Amino acid sequence: MELPAGEVHLYFSFPGEISDPGILERYESLLTGDELSQMSRLYFARHRHQFLISRALIRTALSSYYPVEPAAWRFCKNGYGKPLISFPDITAPISFNLSHCDGLILFGITRGHDIGVDVEDTQRSTNAAFDCLSRYFSPVEIADLAQLSPEHKKARFFDYWTLKESYIKARGMGLAIPLDKFSFQFRGNTLQGLDVHPDLQDDAADWQFWRIPLSGRYLGAVAVNSRQALVVRAFNSAPLQGNQPLPLAFL
Repeated sequence: MELPAGEVHLYFSFPGEISDPGILERYESLLTGDELSQMSRLYFARHRHQFLISRALIRTALSSYYPVEPAAWRFCKNGYGKPLISFPDITAPISFNLSHCDGLILFGITRGHDIGVDVEDTQRSTNAAFDCLSRYFSPVEIADLAQLSPEHKKARFFDYWTLKESYIKARGMGLAIPLDKFSFQFRGNTLQGLDVHPDLQDDAADWQFWRIPLSGRYLGAVAVNSRQALVVRAFNSAPLQGNQPLPLAFL
């Protein structure tokens, strides 16, 4: 596949749809010993299954752009824990990011821009998070949530949650970025923009965001550091079995 500088490619994989023992065995053959050891330490079978598919998805997706066998990729992390490619040496810079929740995996990749992705199951409980909003959101965002009706509050919560996660992951610093130092603004259900505190040394105008509802249950968010107009392409992916174009509704 080609990955033009003006495109963002998103791969969505549903672990519950992948169960063929032969395929799963092939996935295991792609992983390093360290990855297999990490997978074996996961307590729940569904989490081991999700981990296996996640690693296979990363490797096979990258190999669709480069003449590198999926098993040959090696990864490291930056000082904040963001995964990076350590082998082979890719001369044309690419950026990728992975997120998962129970039932869905999202992998995003682009060239020449920083990218962060997040996906959440919107049917999960948010009661505990609502009890400590100041840990996750800015005062502006908390005030916005407070004035919403109960039926809209949970949806907006996940809007903020996924967007903020995608932003801090794209910057490659994770929770080293104080979550109250940047705010997303909405008008109705439309994202109006991002406000960044000067302490973060960033320009909000450099960022583009997408919110992606999927299957009536999941919400994904994508952040890309680029002022260039970008095209987003999405695929429903079962590693080693094929990628089907996936039409998306953007919010």
